[in-house]
Amino acid sequence: MQAPPLRWGFLGTGRIAHRVAAALRAGSTQVLQAVGSRSLAKAQAFAAHHGIPQAFGSYQDLVASPTIDAVYVATPNSEHHAHARLALEAGKPVIVEKPFTLTHAQARDLATLAQAKRLFLMEAMWTRFLPHHIELKRRVEAGDLGALTCAFADFGGRDPVDLAGRMYSRHLGGGALYDRGVYPLAWITDLLGLPSAVRAHAEMTTTGVDAHLTAILTFDAASAIALCTMTARTPARAWLSGTRGFCEIPRFWAPAPLHFTFADGRKETWAHQGVRAEGFEYEFAAAARAITAGDLTHPLMPLTDTLALQQLLDNIRSQVGLTWPA
Repeated sequence: MQAPPLRWGFLGTGRIAHRVAAALRAGSTQVLQAVGSRSLAKAQAFAAHHGIPQAFGSYQDLVASPTIDAVYVATPNSEHHAHARLALEAGKPVIVEKPFTLTHAQARDLATLAQAKRLFLMEAMWTRFLPHHIELKRRVEAGDLGALTCAFADFGGRDPVDLAGRMYSRHLGGGALYDRGVYPLAWITDLLGLPSAVRAHAEMTTTGVDAHLTAILTFDAASAIALCTMTARTPARAWLSGTRGFCEIPRFWAPAPLHFTFADGRKETWAHQGVRAEGFEYEFAAAARAITAGDLTHPLMPLTDTLALQQLLDNIRSQVGLTWPA
């Protein structure tokens, strides 16, 4: 609530945009100034629902507006690169919904453009900004769990079988990996670093995207498993073990408590007081502070991490045969 309020332009009116808008209104002082869609009617409906004063019937008009300070890209996965580029070329700082782009090459292109224009650019990996994750990283860095040895994280939900829908579409960047797998992979790599090797297996749909996928990651002295699916609901839990103890997190990708068990038998639960159910406001507060300070990235989700994660996604895609039409 103390972060400097910026005037945000929402590029896209889908489900995630609705959730983020509601979270910002309830838990921050950020200003929802404008929304843009390819359909003026959709933009106006979104604006009316969230109390947004401006609605634009084109993305070009949105990013060109002098009334907004920054842009949040919330269109389908396949459009992230083009729409983030559009906003950067218009001179606007940008947050891009995860997954950042469909390929490492696209991510590198955006990073290069943002650097050239001296503009803030960040992937909306909101889980890294949640209080419980920041606390877990602090405990890990302090050595509370000892040397890390293994980790596990899963994220799954049952989507309707709609072969013409977004989740089943290669053209829209569908599948479990890019919609859900990015969460456990981002969580694991933030705590363990980049893997020295990865092995992935997926069950593919008839439309050519992954229905569910498991990746085994190997590190110098540790290993981890990331699991994602769009065919079944999973606990969405994570755990991290070290030589001095382990931490379990229910629903790790959203605000949650931390449950510690130490080698000497001690147990401890850490919980942040006052956190809301969604938690999207934390990443926007962090971005607002960074943009106001003139920073080009944020240390909790720097572009170097985004580029490394995109390389990992490319590697996994190549192993399971997931390709994009472009």
